[in-house]
Amino acid sequence: MSLADADRAPYHVCVTLLGMVVIAAAVAVVGVGWGLDVPAVRSVIPGAVAMEVQTALGLGAGGAAVLLLRPRARGRHRTAGLVLASVPGVLGLTVLGEYALRLNLGIDELPFADYEARVAELTYPGRFAPVVGVCFLLLTGALFTLDRGAKRRWRPSELLAIPMAIPAAMSLIGHAYSIPAFYGPSSASKLAVNTALCFLALAVALLLARPRGRVLELATTTSPAGVIVRRMVPLCLLVPFVLGWLQLRTVHWGLFGDEEATWWTTAAAIAGLVGMINWCARTLSHTDGKRRALEAQLYSLANRDSLTGLFNRHRFEDELNQLLARARRYGDTGSIMLLDLDGMKPVNDTLGHAAGDELLRRVADVFKSRLREADIVGRLGGDEFAMVLLEASASTAADVAHELCTAIAAIEITTLDGTRSSTASVGVAPLDATPGLTCSELLARADEAMYVAKRAGGNQVASTDYLSGPAWHATTGAAALAHR
Repeated sequence: MSLADADRAPYHVCVTLLGMVVIAAAVAVVGVGWGLDVPAVRSVIPGAVAMEVQTALGLGAGGAAVLLLRPRARGRHRTAGLVLASVPGVLGLTVLGEYALRLNLGIDELPFADYEARVAELTYPGRFAPVVGVCFLLLTGALFTLDRGAKRRWRPSELLAIPMAIPAAMSLIGHAYSIPAFYGPSSASKLAVNTALCFLALAVALLLARPRGRVLELATTTSPAGVIVRRMVPLCLLVPFVLGWLQLRTVHWGLFGDEEATWWTTAAAIAGLVGMINWCARTLSHTDGKRRALEAQLYSLANRDSLTGLFNRHRFEDELNQLLARARRYGDTGSIMLLDLDGMKPVNDTLGHAAGDELLRRVADVFKSRLREADIVGRLGGDEFAMVLLEASASTAADVAHELCTAIAAIEITTLDGTRSSTASVGVAPLDATPGLTCSELLARADEAMYVAKRAGGNQVASTDYLSGPAWHATTGAAALAHR
């Protein structure tokens, strides 16, 4: 996929929307939440930790960098994107340094003082949690490595975006489960709801920002692995979360005790897992069925003539080569016949090519009905057919050829433009086990015999027995299928 195609890809719209949402959230927190002192915008949930100003600045810069670092970004846009991408990293490194060295550089409450943190007597009012600093470092690293990595492999940006999403998801689960350790003001791993959502949005945007990533490949491939990933991963994330929340809520509401709630949760988890396995098994079975059908179709296209259903030239020659190898090794016998229609051109000229195609199909039906299943029949091209009669001498093959000529001559093609029929000329050659003899040489022998029949007036069978000498035998008429 070219860069231009990547820039127009549908998922690029998602990247743009996610980046704009993060920027809007950051602007709302700084301008409304802190600037106009609206606590609901800062923390979303009353009493929970709020998004700090520095956090909003880092997230906003990251969202803008995602928008600027498009696949086709060059020149000033790319430079501006890289500058903005460095902002979260600088903030994260600075604050983590403050934690590690126990410093206070005086930037935590710029430009707004965090009075709520002071009232709660927090050690570092206005300073975001260490986990935010780590996520900022991951965000900057992912933005700087967006274009690194080979196709069909994990890209560095993906490997950095996924761990960035994990603490955000854990924080949201903590909020949903009402676990203060994940969101309380004194928690070292605190993340506001809006902060966690913004980090998740940026992680998804980074995974979608380039079309050659492993995540997108797994999400869009039709392989069984991709099907399993698309089916199982969302359920594996959603089902445990829902069951855990229901267990906590039912105990909190007094509907069940701890033991009963745990029993119901375990039973529901088992039922859910069995259902997911059954669903995936049916999906894989359906996918495998379609794959088998496509393989059969491809096999038919590669080996069969689309008009007559007979072997095509490639497959016929392959079968003949194998038969020659068996003849040289095990002494297998047989004869090859080359058949060409005598009156094909008049049929096409007077009745049309559709009538000519119908004649070819009916000739193929003659072969299918009058030859053995073990015999090999192919259409070499146009109105030329080839047959290998296993364990049949040249004289037996000539008898078979006579009956085929009689049956073909009896075929009549009727249209509004009239009625036409055709005859056939057949050349017969015995299978030769001479070392070094090729398929092409054997076909050339039968072809030479067939042209003897053509020159004799058509509707003829000509055969040559190279094992006894170069004598030619031309015959006409019909005979019984002695080899059947």
